[in-house]
Amino acid sequence: MTKVKLAPEIEDFVNAQVDHGAAASAEDYVNDVLRAQRDEEDELWAQIQIGIDDIEAGRFMSVEDAFASVREELGLKKPATK
Repeated sequence: MTKVKLAPEIEDFVNAQVDHGAAASAEDYVNDVLRAQRDEEDELWAQIQIGIDDIEAGRFMSVEDAFASVREELGLKKPATK
């Protein structure tokens, strides 16, 4: 089993969360927070991979085309050029 020493202010925060009913114990709270962090990171990497796959498949547009599309969708005029 891994043992981790928390900074005093973090330990106080975790204990306060347990006292407020966020988890049954400090161990449960820390595990829940770390699982959520892991899941968020997994989702981020999945979304990045989708973007990479789109680029590799040629499904992308230039920034200029993207802005033009948004302007058209919103009914905005093209900004004046210098």
